[in-house]
Amino acid sequence: MLSLIVARARNGAIGRDNSIPWHAPEDLAAFQRETLGGAVIMGRRTWESLPRRPLPRRLNVIVTSRAGDHDEALFLPLHAARDAALAQGYLRHYAIGGAEIYRAFLPDADRLLITEVDLDMPDADTFFPEVDLSTWRLAARHELRTTDPLCTLHEYLRV
Repeated sequence: MLSLIVARARNGAIGRDNSIPWHAPEDLAAFQRETLGGAVIMGRRTWESLPRRPLPRRLNVIVTSRAGDHDEALFLPLHAARDAALAQGYLRHYAIGGAEIYRAFLPDADRLLITEVDLDMPDADTFFPEVDLSTWRLAARHELRTTDPLCTLHEYLRV
């Protein structure tokens, strides 16, 4: 199963200067609970932005055109990312960013996990792609954070 997992502001913003422009530990905890034991697929800049690499207890797959060698992660071209995860026995795949990774995997995604962050980020430089929600069904909604910034997780399944 391929899931896209993202936190986005009201204007679709997901990043600024290669970092998340808000602090919501409840969302980070939900991300960790969901992705543990799965394969996380990310772009090189997302990999470089992680405070701790690799993300523990997950297969870390970094999509890049640059050859790389790292003991704790796979550096692969886009077309090989999911096949490599399957070859290692991982059935749950999570695209975790950035924008180009989301755009590339959206057509094949089975599930969207979108945390709506109740903020506008006019100075953001990275945005989640537009999604036609008519092809998705809202399966669940969870309030993750009730203080500023409010965060609500929406789970969508492809119709």
